[in-house]
Amino acid sequence: MDYSTWSRRVVDLASALTRLADEAEAAGVPAPRASWRANLYQKLVPQASDAPYLIVAVAGGANMGKSTVFNHLVGFPASRVHHNAAETKHPVALLPRGFTDRHDLAAVFPGFALQPWASEDDAVAEGHPDGLVWREDPSGAQPANLVLLDTPDVDAALPNNWKLAESITHAADVVIALLTQQKYNDEKIRRFFRIAAEADKGVLAVVNLIDWPDDRDHCRGWLETFRKGTGADPLHAYAVPRDRAAAREGRLTFHPLTPGSTSPRADLAELHFADIKIRSLRGALRQALDPDEGIPAYLRDLEKLADENRQARAVIHQKVQVRIDLPRPPGHVVAEEIWRWLEPRRTWFDRKIHGAYGALGRAVSRWLPGSVEPAEDEARFLAEEKTQLSRALETIYNDLEAVHRVGAPALRQELQPLIAGDQRRRAFEELQGRLAAAPLATESYRRVIARRLEVFEAQHPRMMRAIEWGLVATAIARPALTIGMFGAADIASGPIFQAGGHAIGQVFFDVAAGSALTAGGEGAFARLGGPARALIGDLFTAFYRERAELLARVVDDCVVGRHLDRIERLAALGESPDFQAAYKLAADLSRELAAIDEEADEGRARAASVSMG
Repeated sequence: MDYSTWSRRVVDLASALTRLADEAEAAGVPAPRASWRANLYQKLVPQASDAPYLIVAVAGGANMGKSTVFNHLVGFPASRVHHNAAETKHPVALLPRGFTDRHDLAAVFPGFALQPWASEDDAVAEGHPDGLVWREDPSGAQPANLVLLDTPDVDAALPNNWKLAESITHAADVVIALLTQQKYNDEKIRRFFRIAAEADKGVLAVVNLIDWPDDRDHCRGWLETFRKGTGADPLHAYAVPRDRAAAREGRLTFHPLTPGSTSPRADLAELHFADIKIRSLRGALRQALDPDEGIPAYLRDLEKLADENRQARAVIHQKVQVRIDLPRPPGHVVAEEIWRWLEPRRTWFDRKIHGAYGALGRAVSRWLPGSVEPAEDEARFLAEEKTQLSRALETIYNDLEAVHRVGAPALRQELQPLIAGDQRRRAFEELQGRLAAAPLATESYRRVIARRLEVFEAQHPRMMRAIEWGLVATAIARPALTIGMFGAADIASGPIFQAGGHAIGQVFFDVAAGSALTAGGEGAFARLGGPARALIGDLFTAFYRERAELLARVVDDCVVGRHLDRIERLAALGESPDFQAAYKLAADLSRELAAIDEEADEGRARAASVSMG
């Protein structure tokens, strides 16, 4: 697998899951606390975000020469050599020059308490039990993509050493296994390297402190025992003679024990970093993608939750809806707003002449059948509107109660707070209060009228004069109103607008042909042409929208908003782009992981066959 493609998929998966978890949490789903999050965000993402570098840990038991080999690899005494067992208490990391400028050490070594190097005694000093001492290579000779670790004894009796050993196993990509004639088959050492092998870490084996060339054949036998006991198949293996002077002077000799091996420094530099990095991170990726406890399980849980809420949304969409026959509007409201817009545009002569016609129109209109005074007309409209909207609110509550009685448990849990008596009473009081406080002509309505008249004037300049001389006496269609939860396009037609901030209480106007009324007003005898007639009808429809939105907002804010908003958010989770992206990326990485596992199994089978032969 190409490293750049693999790393990009890991980072994209983590990004999609972060956004998805935020969406779910906003809908009331707690953030996942599973172990896959630590593997993904603390191990995989930090390392996949950078160019591939290797962390190489020198590991082994007490008095096996770990610090000596470590110092040989780095080229100077970076870690003090001690001849007493279990003296080293903290791992020591030697970093390439400038490494801390390019990488976040806390992400490179999660779980460690990082401590900058002060002296060669730092590794044996008391301090934080999870401490890790780090320093940058002062010589600048260390490769920029190679981090070296000296480690405490893995066979020490100290419990904390085992905890550190496990943390090092997780952090390292390659482990240099120090073996000796006395401890190549020690159970504690085998256990450590077995864990490393199971995590598919690259292993370089060093059989230290031997008599060369007398022990050459013995070394190969010890290595074979090590392979069988740990399952590790070293990339390279070496034998190092016992030579105290060479050890002190940093000139150890590494005799190759496997084909293609030269020396640890040279062979480490020649490793395929990208391939080994993917192998090293495979264990963390496997755990993150575990079908039962990893990312797939999290996505399945979200998908199930989304399905339940989509079903709940469908039930509410089907059952909770109300149709209202709106009362006849007070015609003078629209007329006065048109006059307000026209007034600054008229000349003195227009005002004198038109005022006479206007006075005549008002006088005659009082004698028309059904004509009423403006104040009386307003009172009639407000009383009818209050009755209609209160009935509509009662219908919505009755529908919600019916759904609650037959709904699934998840839906009933969401609806229970909505239909409580106190909640219902507050909703009705809120509706009455908002109706009483809302003017018939709001500032937003005036702006709508001004914009539409300006457009009309630009398109029909001559017709504006006709409107001035014969204002607002025409048949207009009175719309009916349908309010449905989660949209109701299947039960109404006509323009749609969304009320409230939750995208759940949608209002539909169904303009009923033949349900016409006459809006009386100034210039009552005029008969306007088609475009003007359509304009006046449109302005009345805009008035209805204002009043309908008032009810929709009360329904949204006081009745269903917060709870149905949760249903809507949860229902949308399984359809969101982030869910789809996370699902696809997790599936792609799982397939690639299975291919790597299959290849590794075949390699182990071939190695076992060769060994048996």
